[in-house]
Amino acid sequence: MSHLRRVPKIVALMLTAVLLLSGIQGTVNAQADLDPIVILVDASHNPQFSPTESDRGLQLVLDMANASTRFIVRIEEDGPLDDEMLSDVDVLFIAGPDENAPFEPEELSGIFEMLANGSSLFILGDPTIDQSTEYWDEALLQNLGENFAINTLLDDLNMTGVRFSVNQTTFDPQCDTMFDYDNSLNETYPYVIKLDSTTWDTRHPIFRNINVLYTMTATLKPIDHSTLIGKSYDTSFAQYKRSALTWANYSYPNMTLADFEAAPLSYSTINGTYPGWLSAFEFGNGRVAICGSTLMFTGRTLPLPDAELTWLNAGDNSRLFMNILSWLSENIVDVPGAIGTVFIISSVVLLVGLAYYVLKKIR
Repeated sequence: MSHLRRVPKIVALMLTAVLLLSGIQGTVNAQADLDPIVILVDASHNPQFSPTESDRGLQLVLDMANASTRFIVRIEEDGPLDDEMLSDVDVLFIAGPDENAPFEPEELSGIFEMLANGSSLFILGDPTIDQSTEYWDEALLQNLGENFAINTLLDDLNMTGVRFSVNQTTFDPQCDTMFDYDNSLNETYPYVIKLDSTTWDTRHPIFRNINVLYTMTATLKPIDHSTLIGKSYDTSFAQYKRSALTWANYSYPNMTLADFEAAPLSYSTINGTYPGWLSAFEFGNGRVAICGSTLMFTGRTLPLPDAELTWLNAGDNSRLFMNILSWLSENIVDVPGAIGTVFIISSVVLLVGLAYYVLKKIR
């Protein structure tokens, strides 16, 4: 009988434990299989690379994302990117928008609201293309590297931090391209560069399982900004075109720090400054990634003589793209404690266990 007298105390303790456990909040990944991440690709601002062309554009990398169980890719050609359009978007993808197709106030408001609600923004620019490459033959690419539209977008969103580097000491401002004679794939094309893990923050999730990257990229400034996770070598420098056919200070080395102090707006060609090309940061409740190269994720071949390798298949370029999407969508959401359901289930288990305990003691 002494055993039975202890039963009420045991029951009280078990009920208390059940109530406490059922009220605890849990967390789950937002990108569950039943609720995939929605990526909206902006094709309404005349992007330089088509999202629906495989050999010249971004179709292959977008198909790769869409083929996973994690992402659903939608392409928006008409716009506007307002609150209604972005209401269910998790990642907005903007690559190489044209300067002559600016973002309207309602779109800026929609993007700002989207970020405030915890969604993310993936922005890609591009380097200036040299006319000596086969790329220049295509009229579509003659404006490549004019990242003014992106800088304007960042300004209008009041997003302080990095910007695409633009040399403003000439009458006609020019955007920058990263050069590196020591780490280029070809001496004739010092802007087709192979990067290794010494040039990026290996601790960042975006660079998980990334060993080698191939890029032809614009540069970001300020070069010492804390959000720059992808940089370059001490032999790398930013270069700009002086005219349609010539580069400024084409010979290596270029500007000295003394030259820079005399013309601070011409940051472009300083040596030994490790210019950056990839920035990742949090903005409000959302996340933002800014990359200096759309080219490196396209199905185009590298601009080298007799090249057959495509940018997307070069090194770990495709994995980097997927890693960026994964980081941008890595939000955690709270899930209700589900007190009622858990309490009912736990109570049934408790009663069965209690009955078994009592019968055992009586016997």
